[in-house]
Amino acid sequence: MKKLITIIIGLLVLVIAYFIISPYKNERICFGDVCPDNGGVYVLYKVPIPEFLCKKMGKYPVVGYGWGPVYAGCSPIPNMISR
Repeated sequence: MKKLITIIIGLLVLVIAYFIISPYKNERICFGDVCPDNGGVYVLYKVPIPEFLCKKMGKYPVVGYGWGPVYAGCSPIPNMISR
């Protein structure tokens, strides 16, 4: 029983460490007044990256339309409304 508890605690520590060290974050983003229809949950880099640099790196800028085009951040994976 002690071995099982030790394994579970070890796995829990690893998961927590991964989320602390990970360069990514999940963020709920809404564009304009209509949420969640005009937005969603996206994987973004924790460090803010300008749109032009995101494109230059070959990553996926998250751009939505509220009252005009709105850049929300840089994503390492393609999203539904990424450009």
